[in-house]
Amino acid sequence: MARARRSRVSAPVLVLGLLVGLALVAGLLVGIVHGARTQPAYRSTVDHGFAAAATAVVDASQATGIQLAAVLNDPGALGRVLLETRLQQLAQSTASQSDAATLLAPPPPDANADVVLNQTMQLRNDAVHSIRVTLEGLLGLTPTTPAGSTVPPPPSSAPVSVAGAAQLLRIAGDQIAAGDRLYASLRSAFALAGHGAQLPASQWSPTSTSTLSPGALSSSAATTASDPRLAASVSLSITAVRTDPAPLPVAGVIKVVPTATLQVWISVVNSGSAPTVVPAVVQIRPVGTVGTYDDSHATGSVGAQSAVALAFAPLRVTPGATYLLTIDLVRPSRQVSAAGLHWQRTLVIAPGPA
Repeated sequence: MARARRSRVSAPVLVLGLLVGLALVAGLLVGIVHGARTQPAYRSTVDHGFAAAATAVVDASQATGIQLAAVLNDPGALGRVLLETRLQQLAQSTASQSDAATLLAPPPPDANADVVLNQTMQLRNDAVHSIRVTLEGLLGLTPTTPAGSTVPPPPSSAPVSVAGAAQLLRIAGDQIAAGDRLYASLRSAFALAGHGAQLPASQWSPTSTSTLSPGALSSSAATTASDPRLAASVSLSITAVRTDPAPLPVAGVIKVVPTATLQVWISVVNSGSAPTVVPAVVQIRPVGTVGTYDDSHATGSVGAQSAVALAFAPLRVTPGATYLLTIDLVRPSRQVSAAGLHWQRTLVIAPGPA
């Protein structure tokens, strides 16, 4: 009986002893791992690995800054359409670089380098996004779907006045300057703590008068808004006409087989720098006593440097009749010349049962 009581007492003591032993082993292992991770050789490996991965991000960011400065140094040289394209490309680049900086693999390097690099890339990304949206609002640029992308285009930016754009661009310049200062401090701190690892130089606005400096960006709002090369323009022209029934091979006129209806399609090109609505009307007027007048209207939208196809409702025609077939586009307010807005041909409907 006494032995049974001694067995029951000793079991909890044994379990407690095992737990204490395991805790001591775990603590010892943690200490060993922590000690290993603070050893100079380990820290050197981590910092050199981070520097190698970060260099790719920083070099890409520096290239984007150079490209952005080139675009904003003379945006009018690009024209409206190409300027919008370049702004979208640059915004996509900085967004990708910001994402890449957040994905740099742990363990964390010395000098809190991963966090500071993320902050630098985010400041630059925010600045470029702000510049794009501001210039779109200032100039009335229309975002398009990025090349090679199936996603819808970004939403149109709200209109911005010259004064408003100047203020927004100055803030973007302040963000760029803050990013430059932050990265410069990181580079110095990392050189001291990085066990020989180095980060590359990167500065988007090296002087107070650089293209991407707050003052230069702010003053560029007025010159950009007044640049005639960036003024919105529309230039529509009818480039192709198709009918059903299709024309027979008769020179000088459009002759089709006997039919009671004629379907007309047109292709319209806008070689201007701004999108526009395309209202169009097709008319047939009988030449002689056979046939009656009819017309049809169609409306579409076309982007800058783009084309659109319009289909008209079928026109009523009479076999054996001759018509004057005309197509007219309503002249947009931004279109200087009326050339290309009018198309006319003689239409002959062959006699016979439709």
